[in-house]
Amino acid sequence: MRSEKGSVGDMLPMFVFVVAIAFVMISFADCVRLISVKTSVSQISREYILRMETYGYLTAEDARSVREALGNAGLKDVSLAGTNMTEVGYGNEIVLKISGHTEDGYEIREFRTSTAKY
Repeated sequence: MRSEKGSVGDMLPMFVFVVAIAFVMISFADCVRLISVKTSVSQISREYILRMETYGYLTAEDARSVREALGNAGLKDVSLAGTNMTEVGYGNEIVLKISGHTEDGYEIREFRTSTAKY
């Protein structure tokens, strides 16, 4: 028995399918990573807005801690511009604004407001 010779045309659809699936998997992994960074930023901002409620502002020590935590979460070029860094009176609004970039250059922003309860 002799086997028939194959052709490139028989293998081409399978090769295209494998390349397409690999592309989809890589894109999915990138999206999951971005979602993970955004989730971490949201959790960190919630933690620090609760601390700000206690003190009425973001203390210098907490500002250093939040920048470090955001850096560990994968955020670079962190800016806290617009955040209350001086004490506001009891019952007044406090604001926490976070912005930064991921290592891929995507911008992430987080905005939280609450009321000073110290």
